[in-house]
Amino acid sequence: MSATMLTVARTDALFVSALATGSRPGREQVDAVVRAMVRSCHGSRGCAAEVAATYGEVPEYAIRRMAWARRVIRAHFGGTR
Repeated sequence: MSATMLTVARTDALFVSALATGSRPGREQVDAVVRAMVRSCHGSRGCAAEVAATYGEVPEYAIRRMAWARRVIRAHFGGTR
């Protein structure tokens, strides 16, 4: 899996997690949450499907949530997404 694909998968998993938008979780917490969400959604594609559903239902919320998730993942793991 390329670094970009891994960044996307982590971002999607964090997006669908129960962590509060705007929170500042540490790297260990983010790593644990990402792993748990990937398992819960039956893989990274399941997380991506949840992201897509959220954008379809409440796009104004999804935009803020995705921006937050991207910032958190970039801060802890690097990446350009």
